[in-house]
Amino acid sequence: MLTMPAYTMNLEGGREPLMIIEKKGMGSSIGRLMKDPSSLILVLISFAVLCLFVIYPLIYVIALPGATDWTTFFSKSRYAKALLNTVVSSSLSALTATVCGFIYAYSIHYSNIVGKKFFRFIAFLPILAPSVMTGLAFLLLFGRGGMVSQTMKAWFNVELDLYGLPGLWIVQTISYFPLAYMTITGVLRSISPNLEIAAQNLGARGFKLFRTITLKLALPGVINAFLLVAINCFADFGNPKLIGGNYSLLAVEIYGEIINNEPGLASVMGLILVIPALLVFVIQGRLLAKGSYSTITGKPVSGLNRVKTSRKTDILLFIFNSIMALFILSMFAITILFAFTKNFGRDNTFTLDHMFKIVFNPSSPAVMNSLVLSLISSILAVGFALVLAYVVVRKPFPGKKLLDFTAVLPIALPGTFVGLALIVAFSNGPIMLQGSAILIIVAMLLKQMPVGYRGLTASFKQVDKSIEEAATNLGADSRRTLTTIVFPMLQKTIVANFVYAFMKNMNTLSTIVFLITPKWVVAAVSIFNYAETGTYYWAAAVAVGLMGTTLATLGVMKLIFRSKVKIFDF
Repeated sequence: MLTMPAYTMNLEGGREPLMIIEKKGMGSSIGRLMKDPSSLILVLISFAVLCLFVIYPLIYVIALPGATDWTTFFSKSRYAKALLNTVVSSSLSALTATVCGFIYAYSIHYSNIVGKKFFRFIAFLPILAPSVMTGLAFLLLFGRGGMVSQTMKAWFNVELDLYGLPGLWIVQTISYFPLAYMTITGVLRSISPNLEIAAQNLGARGFKLFRTITLKLALPGVINAFLLVAINCFADFGNPKLIGGNYSLLAVEIYGEIINNEPGLASVMGLILVIPALLVFVIQGRLLAKGSYSTITGKPVSGLNRVKTSRKTDILLFIFNSIMALFILSMFAITILFAFTKNFGRDNTFTLDHMFKIVFNPSSPAVMNSLVLSLISSILAVGFALVLAYVVVRKPFPGKKLLDFTAVLPIALPGTFVGLALIVAFSNGPIMLQGSAILIIVAMLLKQMPVGYRGLTASFKQVDKSIEEAATNLGADSRRTLTTIVFPMLQKTIVANFVYAFMKNMNTLSTIVFLITPKWVVAAVSIFNYAETGTYYWAAAVAVGLMGTTLATLGVMKLIFRSKVKIFDF
């Protein structure tokens, strides 16, 4: 609690106000919280939600496996091989996706290549599509019956066999390189040009300038990109199932054990799957702790032009970007061709039958389910992230660090593990949610909420607390302050996080593959099911319908929020 200001006499006989002293400690924090019922309710709700849907499932998964399950896992070489394959393929894919993302972002910010707006748009396209669509397009192009494979066999008598690690490596690199690009491009954009100009004046040129200044300053973004891509690769289920062949991964093995009703063994593999992801976090933290990467110097940089690459380097960068763009456009083109022809390659007659049978048919509501569930989960994720950020940054209470840690924990866990934890925890016991849409919404919320929470936490710290204190002094409680003061001030950040969460939820597969039912099947799962059974034209139709629905929804958001929504600003 705060003491009222009083006055004291100075040496000259004048009056000076006493400083306001804020009492600290657990007792004082609890006292202030009890005097603000709205804040108390928000804190209690935050703890209750995270304990129910994060802590409880995690404890359940840890406690579920028995000694037999652990013995089975470590006694069968099949599971050890799946673990090794997961680490190898995920590491390789994360490495190449990060390298490709860095080169692509570097070309946008440091070169004079033509078509930068076009390349930015190309980097956005894979984000619009579900990751499993990359696997589908790869099958349509490079599978045994794929267009490129058939052409190679007919013209050069060469049979392509890219199933297993080679194909999976390519598919995951293409799928997740935009994630690396987005992460790195923000760092490159923020590097102060005067640092590079100063190094150039001291004699650094070309590759030396890049190696000693640009790359070192961009290292946090590069490492963070590798971390995010690696976690996504660890959790990837659809692409390994479609492309992996006999190259089994842990995510696929977990799915098989759930289907075989072996939740204990599946939980063992889920816990093992978390270990590499946590190791990546530890390595990231130690690498970043070794140096300083500050780029804000306090000196004016307006009017300074960034050091650009040479003409020869521009040509190489343009070729690289063009190759990446060709890969991405080819995948979208082949998917669209299969969606709007009877059976592309055999019967190229234009048709809308696939769209009407699979996308616009009330008996096949996968796309509509994805839209409804994604909208609900995204609204709840951003709303909950706003509440969490508000109480953590603005309200003193016991257990704040625990709440903060629990809020960001899901982002460190592979999506496959999150889905596994929810299905095993809520298919038995006092709370039964198996087969309900609630569990799918919760799974989507848990994976996207931490991103919004971190962004809103940073935004809260940039807003002067005195603005909210003034509202409180005028009689507003926490609920009214949050809705009338905080929300309008952070509206742009809130909308941006909602758009991101919506796009990710529309395309998610690994997190919810264990949770879907015939009633609540979603588009990404339908694409996977149709592709696995060889009904490629229906899989393509669902993919096109999903992307069209996502774009239409984003278009409506753009009309409503206008400049607050920046869809292609990467």
